[in-house]
Amino acid sequence: MYIHRCIQREVWSKEALGDRIIMRVALPFVPFILAVLVAVFTAINGRAIKKRTGKGLIRQIQEQIELAIRFAILPPWYYIFELHDDDKKLHAGEYLNRLETKGGLYRFLRDNNGGLPIPAERSTGSIKDKGRFRARCRAHGITTAPVFFNVAQEKITAVDWGLPELPALPELPERDLFIKPVHGQGGKKATRWDYLGSGQFRRNDGEVATGSQVLERLRHASRHAAFLVQPRLVSHCEIADLANGTLSTVRVMTCRNEKGEFEVTNAAFRMARNKLVVVDNFHAGGIAANVDISTGTLGRGTRGAWGATGDGWYEQHSETGAQIQGRKLPCWFELVELVQYAHGAAFSDQVVIGWDVALLDSGPCIMEANKAPDLDIIQRVEGVPLGNQRLGKLLAFNLMRTVEAQHAPAAGARKSADSSLGTQTEKP
Repeated sequence: MYIHRCIQREVWSKEALGDRIIMRVALPFVPFILAVLVAVFTAINGRAIKKRTGKGLIRQIQEQIELAIRFAILPPWYYIFELHDDDKKLHAGEYLNRLETKGGLYRFLRDNNGGLPIPAERSTGSIKDKGRFRARCRAHGITTAPVFFNVAQEKITAVDWGLPELPALPELPERDLFIKPVHGQGGKKATRWDYLGSGQFRRNDGEVATGSQVLERLRHASRHAAFLVQPRLVSHCEIADLANGTLSTVRVMTCRNEKGEFEVTNAAFRMARNKLVVVDNFHAGGIAANVDISTGTLGRGTRGAWGATGDGWYEQHSETGAQIQGRKLPCWFELVELVQYAHGAAFSDQVVIGWDVALLDSGPCIMEANKAPDLDIIQRVEGVPLGNQRLGKLLAFNLMRTVEAQHAPAAGARKSADSSLGTQTEKP
């Protein structure tokens, strides 16, 4: 509850004037937007939930409106968090929703370094740019995915080979490749090219091209966006049956604690549901399972693409049939050590980070870091809200320290003024 109140009183009140004006202009349209969302997501999920739980459509609609008014939980999350379950609905106020976290909480903590002194050099820019992120990790000895080429503004630069900008089209390595935007999110515009031999590559949609054609297309596309050309990495042999032909990653949350250290609070293992998909993104229809951070053991798998109930929960992979629940992830404790070290060594000015980590035969490898991590996946797979769990308590602690640090100068100024006034009016 402290987080909810503080976001309204401290975070949103300090938003830029333009953002506050937009919020006020949008207020009259909220009832209409809510009505549309209720209609859409009840149409998508309502009958399946009625069949599964016996709760009628009218009751589901009433509950969606009630939760939106009381806790700003919009209809998609009514289904994502399964708040049609009466026991879960009792704890609706403990959920951390993206309107609060992505809408100001993360930025407030980041901009003020959680109430601690702000360093001269910030790491935020390195997180947003995949090339700079990789360079920062390498400088601190943190394992990240290798990169063959950076393609930007029609220029191709060899990265891991330490070569300058290449004047002509180089040769692509004769191996499977993965290409992604430098500033992309959620796996958008990422492609996989499988090497066929004789200089030929096949894209994940079936198109075949030579290495020169692939690079030429990239160079043309780089007028508008930069790209990284990387080797296609393969999941650890012990979880290959869960990966379904796509690199699986673990979303791991780390947060600054009361001692100023960084600890893992939650984790979710992600798997591709369809072999034709090149990423394991949860909101793109993938499967995710909770990870017991003390053991690395998986819970049941589930989907959660914007409220689509899918086929609920399952103990085996829906396509491969591989066992999910009860599986132990390889190299788990090495992964925990890696992300905690990475947060403290290279990104200590970030209060909270959501890491995407691949488990390879060679060990854990950090793929990306997220400065404003989505908590939907964690709260969905765990089946409980985070507000009063360890992550919620740490966010509240850092938020409280930030607010106190901001109010301290004002309190000091008032105390000084009161002291001065007392001296002037004091009788002899």
